[in-house]
Amino acid sequence: MTNSTDLTLHIDPACPWAWLTSRWLVEVEKVRPVRVTTRLFILAEINRDSEPDERHLRFHRASETAMRVMVAARRAGGDAALAGVYTELGEAHYERGEPLDDDAVLRQAVGAAGLDPALVDAAAADPSIKEEMLAEHRAIAARGAFGVPTLVLGDAPPTFGPCIDARITGEAAGELWDRVSWLLTTEHFYELKRERTQRPGLGRFQAKAGATA
Repeated sequence: MTNSTDLTLHIDPACPWAWLTSRWLVEVEKVRPVRVTTRLFILAEINRDSEPDERHLRFHRASETAMRVMVAARRAGGDAALAGVYTELGEAHYERGEPLDDDAVLRQAVGAAGLDPALVDAAAADPSIKEEMLAEHRAIAARGAFGVPTLVLGDAPPTFGPCIDARITGEAAGELWDRVSWLLTTEHFYELKRERTQRPGLGRFQAKAGATA
């Protein structure tokens, strides 16, 4: 039997690029011996010294609300529960255009992940959840992470990316992983980037494009 490779993915639930990377890794787990653990990264903390506009402030507030629920889910059911809630929230928000911090959306996501929707209330009321979020963020930021998605493979340093603009499935997901995983552990690899030419291929963005056409 082939041993599984443990990979950590750091996300902010309000980032569409992190969402698409997470969906790619779900597919990778189906075709390669990889086990992914989802962890948090708080973009609001990275941007704290800037002067965000109201749109970005709403973005960060919605993210914190969702992250609180995800941490409460992890306390109740471990890493799989956090990943399950993230999946349900992502499908609601990115594919169906539902608000990330809406109480009904959050409750539906928690319930669909097999947990008690009352976790939403507990997440809002417990100050220790915010402390846990911050500790998790600071630990990976101290290792050099600066954004999402961020991958950590074994003892290698955190690596930003890859950012992909569509869902990649099946063997194509595995082939991308084969190449990315090699880079993640290559000693002298530093950065690889190209121009972003389109918005992320998600239902909510496609719907907006259609509405304005």
